[in-house]
Amino acid sequence: MTELADELQIEKRIVLVTDICSSSEIMEDLLRTEHIAIWRNLLINLKEQLAKKSKELDFELYKFTGDGWILLFGSDYDGRQILNFISKLSAQFEQEFKDSIFRHLENPPDITGLTFGMDSGSLVRIVMMERQEYVGRAINLACRLQSAITETDILSGYQVIISNPLFQRMEKEMEDFHPDLISRRLKNIIRGGRFQCYRLSISEVPFKINRADYYSENNSVTVTEELISLIKGNRIDTFVFNHFLGGDPDPGEKKRLDVEYVCNGEVHKISVKEKARIQLP
Repeated sequence: MTELADELQIEKRIVLVTDICSSSEIMEDLLRTEHIAIWRNLLINLKEQLAKKSKELDFELYKFTGDGWILLFGSDYDGRQILNFISKLSAQFEQEFKDSIFRHLENPPDITGLTFGMDSGSLVRIVMMERQEYVGRAINLACRLQSAITETDILSGYQVIISNPLFQRMEKEMEDFHPDLISRRLKNIIRGGRFQCYRLSISEVPFKINRADYYSENNSVTVTEELISLIKGNRIDTFVFNHFLGGDPDPGEKKRLDVEYVCNGEVHKISVKEKARIQLP
């Protein structure tokens, strides 16, 4: 037990928080059908994979949070190696989920998979109830960033949100992971204001919307998030109607929708008239 007279123990770490999407829905479904044991087995298998990788890749498997884990890396750890690791972890989880869980669900959730948040900073190490614990803003922020990943984000594949300072430090190592500068409101961080951070894709991105603008001669609005929300089955097949795109930017005037998207690694652009059909990719 750490005592008041003990010397303060401070460590600089990169914090990675991972969470299993829709875990509460999945557990309730499996409880109803008395298949909860397979969920326990999946968690055990995932823990064993993480424990093995922690020795191979030299990181600390710090804590289980109920539906995910907190991992701690050295402050100078290579960012590309972290992202490659969680990319492989995501692929393994997806395959195991399909093989052992999905077929037993009565009402599968729309969103499944893993999400991640990352930050770095100083952590205070203490011992409480004979267990080593860490306290610090980096853990709080990484948890908030992970929870800021939305269903719309996940429609574009497995995602990690990284704090701006950490991304700037590792930009060259992370440039191959389709970084997008975004801002999110994070609870209890900067008093509810918008927090600038980066969203990166850690799974293959066969189809992704980079940007969408809905405009007339007089006015233009960015509708990227609205268009992403229309993705079904990894594609879009709908019509350019105002109510799909968050409203009418210029009532009574002719409008167009311009879209920049990625398909199988290549960037494409398309322009569609208001009320016309749009099919992507």
